[in-house]
Amino acid sequence: MRRLFAVLACSFLAACGTGGHASGTASSASPAPGSAASAAPAKPLSNPLPIAFPTGAKLLDVSRWSQDFKSVPPSLTGIVDAPGRYAGRQVIASSSESFANTDAWLQGLAQQLPPGYHELSKRHFDLHMRDLGIDAAAFSAGGSNGIMVVAIDVKRFRNKLGLVLGLLKDYTSIPSFMRAPLDRKIEAQTGVSPAELLQPTTPVGSAVAALRMVAHGSTGRTAIVMLDAGKAPK
Repeated sequence: MRRLFAVLACSFLAACGTGGHASGTASSASPAPGSAASAAPAKPLSNPLPIAFPTGAKLLDVSRWSQDFKSVPPSLTGIVDAPGRYAGRQVIASSSESFANTDAWLQGLAQQLPPGYHELSKRHFDLHMRDLGIDAAAFSAGGSNGIMVVAIDVKRFRNKLGLVLGLLKDYTSIPSFMRAPLDRKIEAQTGVSPAELLQPTTPVGSAVAALRMVAHGSTGRTAIVMLDAGKAPK
C-alpha cells in the first residue's frame, strides 16, 4: 500500500511539474453470440425527473443514491433543510451543444419549471466552479424535496483537473493517514478538496461522475446532471 501511494504521488507531482495531463481508455469484452447478455438488449433509458433535458441530449445513466448528512451541504441548501438521511435519483446526459448554449438553457429553466417548484438562490455556487467549467441551479418543491441541475463544459473541466481525475480512482484505497500530502496537492491544483470531488451530491462531484460517462473523443461537448433529493423514510 505504501508503494501504491508512492507511485500515485510521484506520478501526480511529475505531471504537475510538467503541466501534463493524463488520458486513458477503457475496454470491455463483447458478449459471446447467443449468450444471455447478447440476447437481452438493454432497455432504453428514460428521465424519471419532472424537468426535461434540452432537445438532443443523450441519456447516459440513471441511478439512485442515498446519503446521511451530518450537516446541510451549502450547494443543497433549500433542498436538504436539516441533517438526516436523504435519497434520490441521479440522471446523467451528454449534449453536442456548446457549453454557452447549454448554460443558456440552464438559466432559462426558472421560467419553465413544473408546478410547485421555485428557483433557489445561487449564492452558494462558488464562482470558482465556473472557472472549472461548471454552472448549477437548484429548485425546490417545498420541504425537503428539490432538484439540482449541473451543466459541465467537458473539455474545460477535464483540462482543469488533469491527472487528478485519474488519481481519484485510487484515492479511496489509500489509507487516510497517508492522504494529507495528496490532499494538499489536489486542492492546490483544483481549488477543491478530494472529499468534495468524490461527493456526487455536490456540483463538482456530480461533474466528476459525469466525466466518467462521457468518453474521450465522444461528440459530447457538454454534460448535464440532474439530481433530486428527498428525506428518506425511516
